[in-house]
Amino acid sequence: MNESCIPSKEYLETLLDTRIRLFEPLVVKNGGCHSRVFIVETDTDSFIMKIPRGRQGYYTAYLPSSVDLDNWFDQHWAITTAQRLLIPAPSIVFSSKQSPRFVIMTKLPGVPVTDYGSWNGCPYDEAEFGTILSKLHSLTVNGYGPIDDFGNTYFHAWPDFLMAVAEKAIGTCLERNSISNELYGMLKNRWLPMLPELRSKKASLLHLESLGFANILYDSDSRRITGFLDYEDCIGGDPLFELMWMCYYYGDRDSNQTYFNYKQSEKGYCEWPEDEFAATLYRPFMYLDKLTWIDPKGERAQDHNQALKRVCSMI
Repeated sequence: MNESCIPSKEYLETLLDTRIRLFEPLVVKNGGCHSRVFIVETDTDSFIMKIPRGRQGYYTAYLPSSVDLDNWFDQHWAITTAQRLLIPAPSIVFSSKQSPRFVIMTKLPGVPVTDYGSWNGCPYDEAEFGTILSKLHSLTVNGYGPIDDFGNTYFHAWPDFLMAVAEKAIGTCLERNSISNELYGMLKNRWLPMLPELRSKKASLLHLESLGFANILYDSDSRRITGFLDYEDCIGGDPLFELMWMCYYYGDRDSNQTYFNYKQSEKGYCEWPEDEFAATLYRPFMYLDKLTWIDPKGERAQDHNQALKRVCSMI
C-alpha cells in the first residue's frame, strides 16, 4: 500500500484532538470493495477510517459522462437521512476530499456478518431487517439512480436508469464473452424492449449494499442489528428492485434455504410489493451484474446464462 495515500498518525491526532493508541488496517471479510478500511483507537473512543479505492458507488458507472463523480465520496446525505430515520448508521467525524482523500466515522458496536455459507439460520433478526428496509423505502427522493453526497439524483425516470444499466451491462458481457450471441439476441429482442414499460410510483431510497451480507453489524446474543453500513450504492428507485436483489442473494421466498426467514422479515416490512411482471424484468439485472466480472468460463457463469435464458423465455 502506498504510504503517501494514508494520512499520518500525527495529523489524525490533531483532527481528533486526542492521542491515538492504535492505528492499523481492518481485515474486512466478504466486503471492503469500495474502500481500504482502518481502525483508529484513542484513549477514549474507536473510529473507522475509510480511504476510497477509486470510484465510489457501483451504479455511478451508468451515469452520463458529464456528471462530476467527485460528488460521490462520503455519502453524508444518505447517512444523515438514515440516522434521522433512527437506523443505526455511523456518524461522520471528518471528511477530506483533499489528497489523500479519507473519511473518519464513529465505530458502531456489534460483530460483522461472516461465513454466511455455513449459516443455519440468519444470525441477525430478520424482522428488524425488514423494519429498516421499510423505513428506507418509505422515504421519497428527488429522482432515480445513484444519489450523491448532497442528495441529488441524475435520472428523471426509472426506465431511463434501468436502460442505462442494461445496455452497458450487456455490452460489457459481450466484450468478455460472458453471454452468447444467442442470449444477446434474446435480451435485445425480448427483454430490453419491455424495460420502458416499468414504472415506479415514487423514487424510494434503496440501500442495496446491506444485501451483500457484509454490511450489517449485530449483537450475537440478542440478534439485534447494531449497525447498517456502507451507503455508497444508495439509489432512488422501485423497492421491488432491492427486494429482488435480496432474492438473488438469499434465494426466492418459496425456496428451501437456511439463510433467511422471509416470513419473519415481512413482519417488519409489512407488505411485499407483489408485481410478477416487474419482478421478472428485474431478475436479469442480477445475473448480468455478476457476468460483468466473474469468470465467463466458470460454472457460476454457465448457471447465470441458463437463468437468463429462462427469464427471457418467460417474457
